[in-house]
Amino acid sequence: MKSEVFPRCVRCRATIHAGERVTFRDDHRVEHVECPRIVCPFCARAIGTTETIRRDGEQLIHANCWMRRYRLQARAG
Repeated sequence: MKSEVFPRCVRCRATIHAGERVTFRDDHRVEHVECPRIVCPFCARAIGTTETIRRDGEQLIHANCWMRRYRLQARAG
């Protein structure tokens, strides 16, 4: 079975799923009509559209939180 790859929103960088309301931009990229609230699983704060992020699979994490988590794992292991 072929796995489908969905695009990511330009503003919130979350994967766009079937059934969500989107707009197509002049530069051929896609963005949500209304972006969902995305919460960093490490610090439990909302991730803003202008904040730097890192990915852990499909999860979005603040870049600073990702680095803190990486350092904690390095010390533990």
